[in-house]
Order: sequence, then structure tokens, then C-alpha cells
Amino acid sequence: MIHRTQAQIGLFDLLVAADQLTKWWIQQPDFRPFVAIPGFFNIIRAHNTGVAFSMFANLPDAWRAYLLLGVTLGIAFAVLFWWLKERRSSGITSWLLVMILAGAAGNIWDRLQQGYVVDFIDWHVRIGGHDYHWPAFNIADACISVAVVALLVISFSRR
Repeated sequence: MIHRTQAQIGLFDLLVAADQLTKWWIQQPDFRPFVAIPGFFNIIRAHNTGVAFSMFANLPDAWRAYLLLGVTLGIAFAVLFWWLKERRSSGITSWLLVMILAGAAGNIWDRLQQGYVVDFIDWHVRIGGHDYHWPAFNIADACISVAVVALLVISFSRR
């Protein structure tokens, strides 16, 4: 099972690298937002000082920074211990936990280095003459979201 653990660590490294490289690219001085898929998907630059959907972004800076970093680190350590327990088990759970850990690591790194998380994926749709935007997100957020949804589906499908 050492091979499985090494592969999962490799996946972690790959996801964190992809997250950080895309955020680096977005932050270059010559970056210009652009439409990737007209009417559906843009690449933008956004700084999120809150968490999902910019929650807590209005808290005073000092409180917000410590609160979000503390909560995120606490959750990451809980997931890490869960992964340590699951990593040798067959099935997909440990792989999904690696995705959550990679996403957490990417966003924790941003908060430590910059005080905010860099978001750049802007999904939107136009229905009946109205534009509907999903809040901007990044690769780390996508890793966390996909893995959590998959864990929930697995959990409910076992019942």
C-alpha cells in the first residue's frame, strides 16, 4: 500500500502545483481578463478576503485573517488525520480526502502569503435576458467542492 500512498502524495503535489501556477499566472502585471467560452465562462482576477462566496469578507482585517486561517487549519488537520486512517483502504475516499487537503493547502498558502485567496474562474449563464454569475473560484476551491460532493454522494448511497 506504500505505492497507493505515494500516488496520493503525487496527486496532492500535482493539484497544489496546478492551483498555485494558475494563481501566479493570473497575478502577472500583464494579465488581462478574457472570455474563455462566450456566454458561459470567463477568466478574471479576483481577491477573496473571505471564504466561500466571500463570506466573512466584511469582518475587521485582523479578526478575519486569524479566524479564517485558524478554522481552515483546524479543518485541514482533521481531514489529514482522516486521510492517515483511510489511505491504505481500498476505494475512493482517501483520494477525495487528498483533493480536499490539496485545495486547503493552496488556499492556506494564499492567505499566509497575501492575506487573501486569488480567484479567477467566472462561470455565468444568461437566462431570459438575465445574467447569473456563480461567485469566482479557483482550482483549490474546485478540488474541495468536487471532493465534498463526491463524499456526500458516497455516504448517502451506502444507506
